[in-house]
Amino acid sequence: MSQQRPANGPGGSGPARRPAQSAGLRKEMARRARAAQSDGQRAAPRRRVDPMDAHLPPHDRGPVRAFVRDAVDGRRRLVGLFLPVLGVLIISTFGPSSDLQRYMLFGSLAAMALVLADAVRMGVQVTRAARAAFPGEPVPGFATGWYAFLRAHRTRQLRRPPPRVAPGGRGAR
Repeated sequence: MSQQRPANGPGGSGPARRPAQSAGLRKEMARRARAAQSDGQRAAPRRRVDPMDAHLPPHDRGPVRAFVRDAVDGRRRLVGLFLPVLGVLIISTFGPSSDLQRYMLFGSLAAMALVLADAVRMGVQVTRAARAAFPGEPVPGFATGWYAFLRAHRTRQLRRPPPRVAPGGRGAR
């Protein structure tokens, strides 16, 4: 004879299955879990995440960064053309040599110079405005300008946290 265990349950080996929890028991457990939560947490409505919230990454937190985000989002700039101009520059650099390629290369280099000059100007303006608006807060110059550039060169749909200010508008959306 073989040394196999006898089958427990219908045609299978191993321990017998326990019946699934009844619906009444599951409902009772859920009710106890809800009762264990504090009333303040349960009563709080779901709200839109505020950019000042603690759920943001550390580099996006604080009133200075919120001010910079609103300053960048409130105005359209040449910096937004950074990626398209960079794409044309790369294509014209690696394209076949021709007059069109040469014009595209010079044109994209001139446009890139304008975009970078606008980026530097925007960084200086935003840093000065942030220092004026928050005199008690430390506002590092290069870091604030770099943060503004990283925000401004992305399209509005890709900016995270999402923009609160419409272009040309002053108030929150």
